[in-house]
Amino acid sequence: MRAALEAARQRIAELEAEADTLRAQLREVVKHDELQRADIERYRDAYERNRPNCPERVPAPELQLVFEQVLSTYGDAAVANDATTADRSSEPSGSASGADDAAPTRAGTTAETPASNEAPDKRRHPHGRRRLDLTKLPVERVAIEPAEVKATGGKGFVRIGEEVSERIGFRPGSYFRIRLVRGKWVPALPAGAATPPSPTPTPAAPEEPRRVLVAPLPDCLWPGTMADASAIARVIIAKYDDVTPLHRQEHISDREGFALPRSTQCGWLSAAYEMLHRIVTAMFDEARAKAFCIATDATGARVRAKGCCDNWHVFVFIADRDHVVFRFVPKHTSPAVATLLHGFRGYLLSDAAPVYDALHRSGDVIEVACWFHARRYFWRALETDHAPSMQALAIIRELFRVDRECHDIAMPVRTEVRAQQARPVLAMFDRWIEAHRGRADPRGPLRTAIGYYDNQRKALHRFLEDGRLRLDNNISEGALRNLVLGGHNWQWFANKTGLAWYTTFRSLIASCSLHGLNPQDYLEQVLRLAPHWPVTQVLDLSPKYWARTLAQLSTAQREILVRPWELSAAVTPLVDATATAA
Repeated sequence: MRAALEAARQRIAELEAEADTLRAQLREVVKHDELQRADIERYRDAYERNRPNCPERVPAPELQLVFEQVLSTYGDAAVANDATTADRSSEPSGSASGADDAAPTRAGTTAETPASNEAPDKRRHPHGRRRLDLTKLPVERVAIEPAEVKATGGKGFVRIGEEVSERIGFRPGSYFRIRLVRGKWVPALPAGAATPPSPTPTPAAPEEPRRVLVAPLPDCLWPGTMADASAIARVIIAKYDDVTPLHRQEHISDREGFALPRSTQCGWLSAAYEMLHRIVTAMFDEARAKAFCIATDATGARVRAKGCCDNWHVFVFIADRDHVVFRFVPKHTSPAVATLLHGFRGYLLSDAAPVYDALHRSGDVIEVACWFHARRYFWRALETDHAPSMQALAIIRELFRVDRECHDIAMPVRTEVRAQQARPVLAMFDRWIEAHRGRADPRGPLRTAIGYYDNQRKALHRFLEDGRLRLDNNISEGALRNLVLGGHNWQWFANKTGLAWYTTFRSLIASCSLHGLNPQDYLEQVLRLAPHWPVTQVLDLSPKYWARTLAQLSTAQREILVRPWELSAAVTPLVDATATAA
């Protein structure tokens, strides 16, 4: 009995030693697994950073076939009826993809794609030479005659007609000098005052000094500044809309015959900023006070510092169809966002960044999530979970189709109609989520996509409350694209002042696009008018109210908008009294 007990104890000791060995091996395996996962994440991050921009494109016919399969499994009668009558070639609004998404227009709306039952010759992307509108170009007539006719001066030939062809030309150098010639005048001498003096001069009464008359500078010009508003507006547009840095503008101007140093351009931009920054501040104040929904997003902006670059952040705020305002903060934090949106009460359309969570706790700011961000997670899961990801993309595509078809319905009917058609699609998507939640790899991209939808479900369904709410936030991402492209050209901002210039000028340019204004003409006219405008009414100079402001200008204010080189056309020729008397 004692021997059996001793053998059992020895066996237990051996098993414990073996268990300790296995535990040590397991710890090594777990450690090795963590290191491998870290390597995989590092390689994935490097791949994502270095891969070219890839449109999130899925062929529309393939999505349609997948949607019909999903419809038979997860759909109901309401969705099936809508699906059989809808145009199956339509795409998600505002998406960045090409084949399964509609192309976003500059103002944030979407372009309609042709229906699948249209004639075959109506291609979505027509090829061939595009017809150009040549009506706005000046015409330079060039006469070319046969050598035989030129040799005889036309003698012996009869002109019976002509052949006309046209080409597009370019004449370099757009800068020119505005020479302001202001005449100096004095009152003419009275009659007989110039008669020769008598031999015996008599004391004359002291003459009254004659005053020299010189016309003041016209109000359309800034005193003490060499640049006209037209030249300043061109520099602003070239840098902040065409993303051409000042050193490249200097090189271009030198090539075209007039070297414009970047230091001079900086002086012009500084003067323009002092005139225009109050307008953008007034725009943002009105947006926070009156906007129904503000769409926002942010991106990094590198600002040069001593020995390095600080990563600041630029936010864009699109308030309804009224204003586009850019603002910058040193840190991408909740207090910074709360400070920017202080006083705003309404819907906030944004991504799922945690910096916005503090705004939603009070209930004054209501969260609206972006469906295209949710779609992006499922698109990234195509490589590992192709079939289920395609099903999710097909359902989301159907949701965007419903939204686009209700786009032209007037409010408030749009809210009811869109919600009525979208709710069955959302219910089908919820059933699909429940069916695939347990099947997805807990660490895979499909499970990440499902988790994103679970976390943002309430905010993603928020668009049902009002027809004015968008399904996606692509308009904000599109507004920030200019800054991202510009970063490849100028790399960083020299200082905080450069960042302030960018946010001010870019706010006005983007708002001009929102309201269909030519930013070059708008900036030129505003720069002429702003020095003479009341500071308390600068909001009237914003792009939203610019058409109304132009219509209400007085005669004197309209004269300020006249370009200096157009003033001579309205001047009546003057007569020199001395020359006339002579």
